[in-house]
Amino acid sequence: MDQVAQEMGASKGKVYHHFNSKGELLLAVRKQSILSVLSRVKPIANTPAPTTQRFLAMARAHVMGILADLPYHRVVVENLRAGLRSDLPTHERELLDDIKSMQAGYEDLFRDVITAGQKDTSFAQQSISVTVNSVLVLLNAPIFWYQARPEDTDETHLEIAELIAQMALGTLTARA
Repeated sequence: MDQVAQEMGASKGKVYHHFNSKGELLLAVRKQSILSVLSRVKPIANTPAPTTQRFLAMARAHVMGILADLPYHRVVVENLRAGLRSDLPTHERELLDDIKSMQAGYEDLFRDVITAGQKDTSFAQQSISVTVNSVLVLLNAPIFWYQARPEDTDETHLEIAELIAQMALGTLTARA
């Protein structure tokens, strides 16, 4: 909490004014990371575009959200690696349940478009659960390796998003 306060240029008391605990702050970061991709992807998921085009647009939007809010996503990954305490206070448990519900809804956006692609034969018939989880791991990959450079632009991010989206599409269209 000291580091957070220092980064904000605020006192630790000011941070505690908004968050009752470190756990609550981490859950707020986790929620924001989901909202940052959800706000970009959900409008696309609800369009009548053909499944392949819709999937590509969703994948691009997801990667752009990751790149735009990379610090949030990295904090979430580090927090998940450390594991969640099982003895969360009630208000933190309720926030976590809300976050898990949002995350499941977000995953369902990809599950729905992939299922539609399997039904219209745009995508290979394969385990939907394995496919959705694997695609999301691929789309989240920049969290682990991307390092912004001074010369990077929005165009750089679009190129990265397009490449990853095409890779993800390749996992859906590959035939055995």
